[in-house]
Amino acid sequence: MDLFVQLTINGLTLGSIYLLLGISWGLIFAVTRTFHFAHGATFVVAAYFTYLFQQWGQPLIFAAFGGICCAALFGVATEGLLYRYLRRAFATPLVIFIAALGILITVENLIAMGFGTDAKPLEGFPVRVIKIGRVGFNNLHVVMFVTAGVLFAALMLYLHRTKTGKALRAVISNPEMAEVIGIDVRKYFLIAFGLGSLLVAPAAVLVTIERGATPDLGHWAILYSFMPVIIGGIGSLPGA
Repeated sequence: MDLFVQLTINGLTLGSIYLLLGISWGLIFAVTRTFHFAHGATFVVAAYFTYLFQQWGQPLIFAAFGGICCAALFGVATEGLLYRYLRRAFATPLVIFIAALGILITVENLIAMGFGTDAKPLEGFPVRVIKIGRVGFNNLHVVMFVTAGVLFAALMLYLHRTKTGKALRAVISNPEMAEVIGIDVRKYFLIAFGLGSLLVAPAAVLVTIERGATPDLGHWAILYSFMPVIIGGIGSLPGA
């Protein structure tokens, strides 16, 4: 029984990170139908900018806020400066995928050249082990679980209770009809990339606290971004 409980806790911890990866990538794909392989680069940007801000003397909470903002800007820039122009040029999905893969590889290699390949730790979060009988976990696992739950609930409320969220759902349902009724689809593409990047960035910070930032985190992140979406159903955020 203790083993079952321990494995359940471990699964919930990993699942919390996978949830943030899945809903962030899934939101972008559902709105834009873009196979955003560069989502892994956004993850790495959040991790390393958080580390960089902390090296500049910022406490962890402010460093994390700065890293999350940089990730959101990076995601929006990827849509506004790359994908939008590829769509205007009638690029095929394969071309867009290759371009996104190129961004991921470029970002990872630039970071490896600038920071090296060894893990860069974040400081300022004292990890404490919590024991209940023979079952053990730590306070970081609790933060992961709570963060994922709060962000998922906030996203669902945003999509169903706000004017912008309802417009995003209209674009997800039928972008052509949404444009006919006056919704600026291109603007909501940018919003989707911004929201998706904001959702994945906290996961990057939490993973970096646990294991440190390495350039190859992007490949790990993009793999586990796809899995929840594929299992839960492409285009289904609750499924992810």
